[in-house]
This record gives sequence, C-alpha cells and structure tokens, in this order.
Amino acid sequence: MKINTGSTQSLKWHNRIFILLLLIIVGLLAFLSTRYVYISDWTINGQNSLNPVSLKLLKTLHDTVEITSYTNKKAVKKSIQELITRYQRVKSDISLSFIDPNLNPEKTRELQLSIDGEMIISYQGRKEHLRELSEQMLTNSLYRLMRVKQRQIIFIEGHGERSPDKQANFDLSDFSRHLKKQGILIGTLNLAKTLHIPENTSVLVIAGPQANFLPAEVNLLLEYVKKGGNLLWLGDPLKIDKEDPMQGLLALSEHLGIEFLEGIIVDPSTLDYDIQNPDYAIVTDYPPHAINNDFSTLTLFPQATGIERLPAYLEETEKTEDKNSAEQVFTMTALLTTVERSWVETSALKKSVQFDEKEDIAGPITLAMLLTREFNGESLSSEGTSTIKKQQRIIVIGDGDFLSNTFLGNGGNLTLGLNIFNWLSYDEQFLEIPRQLRNDIILDISTSKLSLLGAFFLFVLPAILIISGSFIWLKRRHR
Repeated sequence: MKINTGSTQSLKWHNRIFILLLLIIVGLLAFLSTRYVYISDWTINGQNSLNPVSLKLLKTLHDTVEITSYTNKKAVKKSIQELITRYQRVKSDISLSFIDPNLNPEKTRELQLSIDGEMIISYQGRKEHLRELSEQMLTNSLYRLMRVKQRQIIFIEGHGERSPDKQANFDLSDFSRHLKKQGILIGTLNLAKTLHIPENTSVLVIAGPQANFLPAEVNLLLEYVKKGGNLLWLGDPLKIDKEDPMQGLLALSEHLGIEFLEGIIVDPSTLDYDIQNPDYAIVTDYPPHAINNDFSTLTLFPQATGIERLPAYLEETEKTEDKNSAEQVFTMTALLTTVERSWVETSALKKSVQFDEKEDIAGPITLAMLLTREFNGESLSSEGTSTIKKQQRIIVIGDGDFLSNTFLGNGGNLTLGLNIFNWLSYDEQFLEIPRQLRNDIILDISTSKLSLLGAFFLFVLPAILIISGSFIWLKRRHR
C-alpha cells in the first residue's frame, strides 16, 4: 500500500476522531460513575457486605439515623467511614459527621467521651454511645434505639440456681453478657426476701434450683403465671434419691400441665459427631416457629431430661374456653425433640449403655416444651388500670447446661438461647447477629515449596524472559 499526502491526512483525521471519541466515552463513563454506583462483593462469605440480619433491621428503620464521631485521626475516620458506607448503601438517610474533640473540649466533657473515635448514634430522639467499631455492635445499637420498651429479665435466686453474674462453669454469666449487649436489663430476685415479683418483669427465669422452694415462694410463682407472666424454666434431671426431686415446684409443673421424666437422655447419634459422652443429647431438626426461623445449626444438651404433658391436664383442655379465666389451659408445642434412636435412661449410667424396653423410655424425647395461651390481663399505667389482650409465653426445657459458661459456645447454643429470650419477651422480630468468620486467611506453605517458588521467580522466570527476548531480537535482526 502506497502512502501519499491524502492518505496521510486521512490517517491523521482518523486518529484525531478516535482520540476525541475516546475522550467523550471516558468523560461519559466518569459522569455516569458519579450518578450510579455498582458494588460487587466477591469475598467467599461476604466480608465486605452487611449480614442479612443487619439488612433486615435497616428496612424497619423508617426515620433518619445521625452518627457523629469524635476524632481527628485520619486512620480512625477511614475505618469508621468504611463501615458506615455499608449501611448507607442500604439506607441512604444515614448521616455521618466527624468532630475534632480538641476543638470542642467543653462538648467532649459534657458527652463524657472516653475513647478516640467514639460515636453517638441518634434515632427518633434517642441516643446511644458506641465505643467498639464493628457491624455486630453498630447493628445492636440501632436495634436498641429502635425498641421503645425496655426488657427486663429476672433470674430467681436463693436455691442454688445458675447465676447470671457468677463465673462458675455451670453459671450463666457469659450468656447474660450477650443479653446485655442487646439492651436487656438483667436482675436477680430472692422471693424469700422480697415476697414480690416486679410488675415490669418481661421474663422470669428459674434456672436449675438445687434446694427446695418455700410454699410462700411457690404461691408467688403460681400467682405470677396465673396473671399471665412469661416464664423460662430450665430444669435438670430429677434427683430421685432426694425427698422432693422437684424442689417444691410440683404444684407449678402441675399447673402448667407438664412433668419432668425420671432419668437422663442418652443419644447414640452423638458418636457420629465424635462426642464420647453417652449422656449428651443433640438436636438437629427444628419445627417451624419464630424461635427457629432461619436456624438449623446443631445444638448440644449435656445431661438433659425429657418433658411430657400430664395426662390429667390433657383432659382439662376442653373444659375451659373463657379466655378471661386465669385457669384457661395452655396450648403446648414441642420446641426441641431428640432423634428417634435416643431414649431416657432410668438406671445409673455406665460407660456402655443399652436401651432396655422394660425400664427405659424410647425416643424421640421432647427436650423443650412451649406453652402459650391468649390472655386478657390487666395493665397498670399512669392513667390507671386497663385490660389488654396478649399471648402468655412459657418455655420449659429439660436442661440448663446448654446455656452455661462451659457449653454456651457449642454449635448453635448461644443463638438458640437468644432466640428463646427474644421470643419470650415479644421481641422475636430480630434475633442473634452472627459474626462472619474469615475463611482461608492463612497461607500455609512448606519450606521446600517456598524454596521452589523463590528459585522460579529469581532464576527460572528471568531466564525465560531473557531467552525469549533474545530469540525475538535475533529473528527481527535477520529480516
């Protein structure tokens, strides 16, 4: 092809038009990038995206959220901005502002700020301080601000129960700490001293008593239940050698229409999970219920017992239809059930146990019973007494170890426990926010493989480049 003056001018114009079109396209793309944002998270478990529970929470926040952080450090600002941006992608009316605490010392002292970067979150006139930067803590703060009514959980004490404050293996201090993170108030109550259950009790907890209740204490519990109070009863295997295996709570169990089975649940399926204890029970399947929504994780129950409905109580279910009556019967639902090949061992446990058709109780065994009834009760307010309709909620579980400091971290025990308390306190809309674990963050390479990689990049790869370059140079030279 011969190149003349005309073709040269044509090529110049083609180049100019190409450059002009390229600049126009780049400009359009830059303009569109300011109007539209597309973000894709390709990490294996969504490390750069919000958890589905956080997304669900943001959809229920109908007003603006204002977040103010007090810091002057660029690194802290960047970390906060990166986290808040994830929330702003979902809810655009979340505002974030930074204030230099050194320029506003009086405001800093007034707000009692304790750490650099501390955030104050405001929603519907309510405020909360956030001192730990994480999705877990921020979502929980928004969750607490969304709730208007404060929940209060009361644990009965004075009979050797599991304590929400103490650190022993069988106590519940770790679980109590997770409840407090959700804004739940935790308290204890000795009925023998107070002879009164507070009116603002959201859930009353009986956590494995070891000593007998006094008759007056039992009457207080019965009165609380008859008035529509919500209850969580964590039982343990009955001690048959004691004079009163029920610790004086037989009247309460009869009123609820349930009984604890004598013996300990034995579950051979635990061997499939390399658990050598025969007295551990596992639950893998959960019935449809608000407590079990999107929950399918295995839960572990050490030294548990079963629960059954009282036959006499079943006969009473058709007698009382009046929903205003304190004696209206409960609707019962099995919440947790063991596998079919499990059983209740009624004799002393040995290293090797076998099912005895004559003595033992065949599975599946109900491990937790859920009781509800529609109840027209009285509500006290500043305007006086009014009648309200609500659903009374009670859960009886044949084990308390699953929430103890020792076993709380097994499987889904923590999440199940939080779900139970949220449901009992009429707050089942949102449940536990699980932490995302990073996968494959450690690259484990042996010394020999590292040596091979080093040799490849230091010697082999440069040699290949030199040889290929020399070959191309020689080929072009001989044209």
